[in-house]
Amino acid sequence: MTAGEASAKRDTVIDLEGVSIAYGDAPPVLVDVDLSVERGSFVAIVGPSGVGKSTLLRVVAGLHKAGSGRVVIHEANKPGHRPVGLVFQDARLLPWRRVARNVRLGLEGLPLSAADRERRVEEALRLVRLDGYGRRWPYELSGGQRQRVGIARALAVDPDILLMDEPFGALDAITRNGLQDELRRIHRETGKTILFVTHDLEEAVRLADRIVVLGGAPARIVRDVPNNSGADGVLFRDQVEALRLDIADNYSI
Repeated sequence: MTAGEASAKRDTVIDLEGVSIAYGDAPPVLVDVDLSVERGSFVAIVGPSGVGKSTLLRVVAGLHKAGSGRVVIHEANKPGHRPVGLVFQDARLLPWRRVARNVRLGLEGLPLSAADRERRVEEALRLVRLDGYGRRWPYELSGGQRQRVGIARALAVDPDILLMDEPFGALDAITRNGLQDELRRIHRETGKTILFVTHDLEEAVRLADRIVVLGGAPARIVRDVPNNSGADGVLFRDQVEALRLDIADNYSI
């Protein structure tokens, strides 16, 4: 391995090589997936509903085993943290726990003092701009606020990778756009690696610096393109339209 290759490996946080995924004896959902994700990048995975986007995310999270191939997560190996944090479409808050205790949930079992846990919870709530909400109950929150709590819970474990499965899909357009802006800010502030699943190409272009497209049956990566538009400005619509044309044979918008 050359010095350049070694450096590239050190900067890679997710490595998938020849990964195929099936459920039981059914035909494979995904085949021959090769994907490397650099530390600190924001990668969107897009494709039609049912193509296997969430399945791929579950494999990266360690919740589902690949049928074949190699899955490597390069951890920073820091004490008192978890390698991945998960954010779902539904915030999945426990209704009998106040906001702070919901955020603290992922910290239970980690070798942290009570003071460190409290500090992590406060910092995570600050990042999602819910300072002062720790004593509230989930039923007192709006849908967007509940989703912020879900993001805070994932951030509290100080993950190397933030895995997000259509986290804004159930929200209204105004709330969704606001949370997209907040997520961009959180990415800038924390430098976390983000793998973000969506079926919305405009959302992918707005958020990510790289867009991976799944298509076919069984699905595989059919496009892997850098996003050069920036999230705002005159290039946004042009970039969306260019991507639509680029992947028209494989992905219906």
